[in-house]
Amino acid sequence: MDRSPIGVVEHVGLVMRDLDAGRRLFHEQLRLPIAEYPGSADGEAFALKAGDTTVRVVSMDSSEARRGRPGLSHVAFKVPSLGRVEEKLKKAGIGIAPDSGSGSGGRKALWSEPATTLGIPLQFVEASVDLRFTASDRPPLIARVDHLGIACRDSRRAQDVYVDGLGWPLETTQTDSEFLIPIEVTSNDKYGATSHTRAPIPTVGAGLIALFVTVGDFDLEIMQPLSAATIRVPLGTIPGSVGQDQGAIAQALDKRGEGLLHIGFKTPDMRNAIKTVSDQGIRMIDPVSRPGARNSQIAFMDRRTTEGILLHFVERKAVD
Repeated sequence: MDRSPIGVVEHVGLVMRDLDAGRRLFHEQLRLPIAEYPGSADGEAFALKAGDTTVRVVSMDSSEARRGRPGLSHVAFKVPSLGRVEEKLKKAGIGIAPDSGSGSGGRKALWSEPATTLGIPLQFVEASVDLRFTASDRPPLIARVDHLGIACRDSRRAQDVYVDGLGWPLETTQTDSEFLIPIEVTSNDKYGATSHTRAPIPTVGAGLIALFVTVGDFDLEIMQPLSAATIRVPLGTIPGSVGQDQGAIAQALDKRGEGLLHIGFKTPDMRNAIKTVSDQGIRMIDPVSRPGARNSQIAFMDRRTTEGILLHFVERKAVD
């Protein structure tokens, strides 16, 4: 099977209920460059630029909204030939949506059948749109998109689709686990209190497997929870942990099935990013960054203050 990548990223698709609120969030609060798409029969749309990645934002009335979910919706790739793409998809066992003819902004396109690509509609187009971006008038907070988070049920199948089938390289794999450290305390009214710790105990099912697949300027973080949803504290009420992350991914699978979950934005200065957005009214689930994948520090924003879209900051250094 041909292992060359099927194409290059053309855009990441977002569907929002309120486009003006989206402009305020991404351009004014997160300080990403912005551009307006030319008018089309598909309705109003704007674009954001994060590193080399274009993020296309459309309304709930667009045809794209009917293909994916509200929020983080789909990923589009530019390819030399839709005919060759169709052949490669079929060889990889990936279905093609029967009504594939029209893509973003009315461009000719092919769409994958989401059930065969981990719940994600993949769009393939031959043409790009020329956009002129306007930068924020304040110093940038975000260097680029670091990754898109994806919930999956079977990481082996995910590798079959995105690495073996579509040809993108597997950057790394990771297993996250959570352990409890028992502390035994003896309290005596004459001799006082003593304590000691015992060997760590794995928390049953608290963990996940992650694959990082490089698709351009960013990676797909494809995550498989190791057990069913077990959330001890309501999500968003305390800073995150491996157990909370695993529970959230398993809960998303139970409610919505496989698919896109979040956007991780790489920032060069985590403390500054957290303070800046907090001062502008974005609530942080992680007011202080915590360890994340690939020797990073991460901090999630509360989706209730980001128009229902789950976003987080990532700060990490490249491995030598």
